[in-house]
Amino acid sequence: MKKSIVFAVLILFFLMLPGQEQIPVLADEPPQVQAEEQPPAPPVQVQGRDLKRVHIPQAFIHAGKEYPAGDYWMVLVARDGKSYFVVQSAGQEPLFEELAIVKPRRGGGGFLVSKQMTADGEYFRVRVSLPREWLLGYFLVKK
Repeated sequence: MKKSIVFAVLILFFLMLPGQEQIPVLADEPPQVQAEEQPPAPPVQVQGRDLKRVHIPQAFIHAGKEYPAGDYWMVLVARDGKSYFVVQSAGQEPLFEELAIVKPRRGGGGFLVSKQMTADGEYFRVRVSLPREWLLGYFLVKK
């Protein structure tokens, strides 16, 4: 009984997480004297649902550009009623966006991320399971 209550509370918690937060706009600051070398700016944090580190086991191609196999960070964002996977480098610098394919899903269940190669081995698939839909991202594997 206690496990059921804890599970229900966790599901409600994940459903109530905000999809996006507004970034406050700050007033212009007066120019500062620049040092000889400035440290690199921190990466821009993408607002959305963080899918954490995703290991893509093979080199892949997006929009004609090749990316090596390795670890990438993904964030699921929604804009204008559409969902996107924002793919970031290991240092969490945005590389590109991939439009999510939305498929209806029966049944409930919580938030779940699965990663695997498609049956034909042509694509690496990231699937996000939500209570009423699947959001799918496909990455073409380099042959």
